Amino acid sequence: MYFMMRIVATVLFSTAVINAGGWEDSDHAEAALRQLHQATKWQQNGQSLLSLSALRTLRDPDLRPFFQQFSQHSEWSVQVHAVLGIAELSEDQTIDPWLVQQIAPTAREHVVAQALDDGLFQQEQIEALLKWPLLETSPRLLLLADLQLLTGTVDKEALQKLSNNTDLTVAMFAALLSGDENSIEKTTQILRRATKNDRRYALQRTNQLIRQYELTSSSEWLHSLLEKKIVTLTDQERYWMLYTLLAIDTESGLDLWERAFPIEPERIDKVNYLLLLLESGVVPTPEHIKRLKIELDDPLLGLMVRAGNVNKDPSEITSEDIDNLVLLVEQGHRSSVDWALRVADDHLTQSQAESFYKPLATIPESTNPRRKSVATKAFTELIDISPDVAWEILRTAKDDSEQQQLLLLAMLQIPNDNVVNEAMKLRRIGLNKADIMTLLLIARGKTKLQENDQEYLGIIAAGGGHISPALETQAAWLYLRRMGLTDKALAAVRPR
Repeated sequence: MYFMMRIVATVLFSTAVINAGGWEDSDHAEAALRQLHQATKWQQNGQSLLSLSALRTLRDPDLRPFFQQFSQHSEWSVQVHAVLGIAELSEDQTIDPWLVQQIAPTAREHVVAQALDDGLFQQEQIEALLKWPLLETSPRLLLLADLQLLTGTVDKEALQKLSNNTDLTVAMFAALLSGDENSIEKTTQILRRATKNDRRYALQRTNQLIRQYELTSSSEWLHSLLEKKIVTLTDQERYWMLYTLLAIDTESGLDLWERAFPIEPERIDKVNYLLLLLESGVVPTPEHIKRLKIELDDPLLGLMVRAGNVNKDPSEITSEDIDNLVLLVEQGHRSSVDWALRVADDHLTQSQAESFYKPLATIPESTNPRRKSVATKAFTELIDISPDVAWEILRTAKDDSEQQQLLLLAMLQIPNDNVVNEAMKLRRIGLNKADIMTLLLIARGKTKLQENDQEYLGIIAAGGGHISPALETQAAWLYLRRMGLTDKALAAVRPR
């Protein structure tokens, strides 16, 4: 569960206003304490969760007592951030099984799922939680699946119990994970007789988990549902079942793909079923193109076909293939963009990924929010794989431009010292939006702030910078920490 921080207003903040304020450090501190308290109070609009996520992003060891306070909050979603925050700040960056046992069941389900995704579990912690008799079925299933992936051993007894569960979202995948044919057949019959809603939810979750754990042994089950029609499936359910089959058994899936859509497909069918090939790592062949009746000069479909060449072995991918992938992203078709970003993350070599992300990290003067989001993602990836390229893009960005602000926004989501060091190199000539974001990055470091920067940070923390509440929360904590007031800050946000 990640929450993106978003700048919500233009900074209208002049030196004259600052100088006229006449605030003392104590005034700033009191205002920052109020800001931190308000930002971390539970709010129906979810703002408190954004603030907690922003504080987690800092990866500040001094925040550990803060998250410990919130681990027993009355709202389960706050507990999730608290437990994950503690794990991220631990010495070995692993989840604490005992702490997971203390939180609400709904929080526990989300913590286990997210911590597994983020690599915050090791085998020792998984085994410790599985020994706890009160662990709910859904997180138990995920932990068993991860342990099976780690060790290659199947806990048939535990999976047999889960396959008998009344929750079909648990039972169906447990049966498949066990590999027991009788359990699979029995649970499939229950699925067949289930209500429409229960069947939909169970199929959706089972498909997701099969792909997540690459459960190739479920290929026969998927094929039987699609071909023998044991379970009544809607068109949408058949589509996602086929997607899952293609993901784990491409050869078998392609046989069914040929018969999955009309002889004369509508344009939406062409896009959707071409995406199935791309998502499954298939390079579209002339036969696929003919079956879909795609004209290669079509501005979207033709480009999707050409970009599909990146599904080749990385050693065979050309610079032209990468260029076509970039052009496809710039088209702005949401599903195609999502695929392109995933294939770049999972399949391209470092140099190929650099060639892909570099042009996307730079935006045109006037662009839409989706393209801005892509630029932020691209720059974040460049910082990781090619920092020299990333910092060159940052240095050449026009001061206080939208481009510079997007790059700084990406940097604010990355907790490492290099980001702070690069921010310190930027020229700051006032207190516009980019200057404030740069100051927030610098304040994360250990270098002593100049007196005027310390004052500006206090004003920003008190809400004087007109930035998002999440960033104001960061500013409040950073200011109080630099003032040596972390104890007061912790007291100010203690849940009551």
